[in-house]
Parts: sequence; structure tokens; C-alpha cells
Amino acid sequence: MREAAALPLAVITAWEGLVDRAGVRAGHKVLVHGGAGGVGSVAVQVAAAKGAEVFATVSAARTPLVRRLGAVPIDYTSVPVERYVAEHTGGVGFDIVFDTVGGSVLDASFEAVRTYTGHVVSALGWGTHALAPLSFRGATYSGVFTLLPMLTGQGREHHGEILREAAALVDDGKLRPLLDGTRYTLADVADAHRSVENGTANGKVVVDIEP
Repeated sequence: MREAAALPLAVITAWEGLVDRAGVRAGHKVLVHGGAGGVGSVAVQVAAAKGAEVFATVSAARTPLVRRLGAVPIDYTSVPVERYVAEHTGGVGFDIVFDTVGGSVLDASFEAVRTYTGHVVSALGWGTHALAPLSFRGATYSGVFTLLPMLTGQGREHHGEILREAAALVDDGKLRPLLDGTRYTLADVADAHRSVENGTANGKVVVDIEP
């Protein structure tokens, strides 16, 4: 039940970005920024299930984790954008770059995407960014705001379609959310929020509501 609670928002975010906006498919090279996070880890699995070759930026300590999920890990703390683009794409860039971090990482995404046909997707494109690197590549950008159908009702049925597709991947053993190991109750909600805010959570944080 904890995994079931953790999956919907993350998988809808990943699906809207990768499938709905970017049209991920076999043959694509996909870069997921924050591949060990709640949304990033799901995005890695969705892209892999669609047949893409997946790469993910992570810290050195989390490289084994994303490798198990099906992605080639890239240590963002020591490998600059130009180097991993050259190493993994021959310098042409990734077909899809999925940003789950925002800020300077979104700026780096504009430099890592493929010329003409590349697509950058971000779930955190809320800052002020220079579009010149993206424009010079003739690439495209999409923002993902998963809460919009929940707030407006428009497109809400599609969320049900996504969850049915995700459930099939779960049943096939191709998708499983990463859960933070700490158990929280309603009395610990402030601690749960802090673990997300300060980045110490490893995976999705779940709060158990006891009857």
C-alpha cells in the first residue's frame, strides 16, 4: 500500500513529460536529471520500458541505484555537460532531456539536447532562464505541471489512462517506486517535509495514516 500511495503523482509527472510531450520511443537517448529522486527514478523506468536508452545524473553514491533501474549513471558532481554529451552521444546531444531538479540543471539541459529534433522537458521550470542555447539548437521545450488537471478538471480523465498504463508496467515488473526507508506518521509530518526540503530523503516519502 505504501508503494501504491507513492506512485501516482510521480508516474503521472514522468509520463506527461516523456510520453505525452516528448514521445519517447525505442531508439531515443534519454537523459534524466535527478535519476535517483522520486520522479526521476520513475522517469528512468518509464523511458526504459518504452525501449529508450536511458542515462541519469546522480551523485556518486547513488550510481548503483540508477544502474539497477536500467540507466547509465552520470556523476554530475565531477562530469561537466560537454564531457558527458561527447561521451554518450558523440557530441550530438540527447533526444530527450527530462529535468526534475530545476535551476541551473535546466540551463544545463538546454546545452545537452540534440540539435533540431531534441526536446527538453522540465517539472521545475519556474525560474528565469536564458533560452539562447536551446534556440541555437533549434530544439523544443515543454513544461509539466501535473496538478493542473486536478485543479481545473480539464484533462483529468487522462490521468486515469496513465495510471492504468502504469499499473500494467507494475504488473509486468517494469516499474516500482523507490521509497524512503524512514516511516512517518501524521505526528511526524514536519519531519517528513524537512527530509524532502533538505534533500536527505532517498526516494518518495510516505506518511502512514493510522486508523
